[in-house]
Amino acid sequence: MCSGVELERLREMPFFRDMPREVLIPLARVAVREKLPAGHMLLRQYDRARAVHFLVSGSVQILIQVGVDDLLVAVLDAPGDLIGWSAFRPPYRYTASVRCEGVTEVVTVPAEAFNEMLDLDPGLTYAVLQKVAATMAGRMQQARDMLGSALRQGPIGSRRR
Repeated sequence: MCSGVELERLREMPFFRDMPREVLIPLARVAVREKLPAGHMLLRQYDRARAVHFLVSGSVQILIQVGVDDLLVAVLDAPGDLIGWSAFRPPYRYTASVRCEGVTEVVTVPAEAFNEMLDLDPGLTYAVLQKVAATMAGRMQQARDMLGSALRQGPIGSRRR
């Protein structure tokens, strides 16, 4: 199920909160709010990054393909979480897959709309890329924490009971 996004809803999201209204109007026009079922693959690792998503409700798993398996490296459940930051940097391919844990709502903005917005204002570009970098740093920390926890538990066969 898809529906448009009101400008004020967009402005309420942490990522957009301090952006000027005139900058957000074109994004709100093309943004789509989607309700997705549990198990839905929102993004697939290595696919072309054509959109940026923001979590409205629910939760998603960030999975990285390792050999033939997918490794869970993060879970996002905070409203406004940025999903698909690869749309902001070359080679514009998603670095992970994203799967909905339960019924999940997202706001999707085409990457092209962001690029048009960023081409107009270098100061805004800097501010947006700072937010993207902070998101990336947070994800790296969450992945380190999850991997560290798994390593402390040891191999499955050697875990204490």
